[in-house]
Parts: sequence; C-alpha cells; structure tokens
Amino acid sequence: EEIIVVGYLFTRLRQLGWPTWTIILSSAVLRGSYHLYQGIGPFFGNVAMGVVFGWCYTRWGRTMPLVITHWMLDILSFVGYPLALAWWPGLLAPSS
Repeated sequence: EEIIVVGYLFTRLRQLGWPTWTIILSSAVLRGSYHLYQGIGPFFGNVAMGVVFGWCYTRWGRTMPLVITHWMLDILSFVGYPLALAWWPGLLAPSS
C-alpha cells in the first residue's frame, strides 16, 4: 500500500500539478475506500492513517518507515486483539 498508494501515486499526482493537501486527502480516501469491506470504523481509521502517512511522506519523502509502521500496526492488531480477548473476555466478547 505505501509503495503504490503513497510513493507512486504522490509522485504522479505531483507531476499532474495537484496541490499537496489534495494529494494527501485523495490518497487517504482511496486507502479508506479499499478497506470498506472491514466496515465503516476501519474506513475512517484508514483515512486517518492515510492522512498521517501522507503528511509524513510529504515531509520526509520515504516509504520504508511507513511500511514498517503499517507492519507493526498489523502485528499489534492481529496479535493484540486475541490477547486482549483472552485477558478481558467480559470487555470484548460478544454478549449472549
């Protein structure tokens, strides 16, 4: 995602003369839209992450820190949720 939606897309849209914040917001909405299968919450979460990642890329011009951060977020969510469910079942388990 970071290489294509941030690195490549930002470069091409800059070449077309798009303003920076239009690129950041468009990229963030694109990122959120292809996560809609996860629900409306993850859509907004990915839009927010897209804005932050877009700003970081605009500021520093590197995609690898974004790739590493996304990888760490994925690990935390895939490992963290089952652990939290095991530790606090009353808080996170569906009610019967």
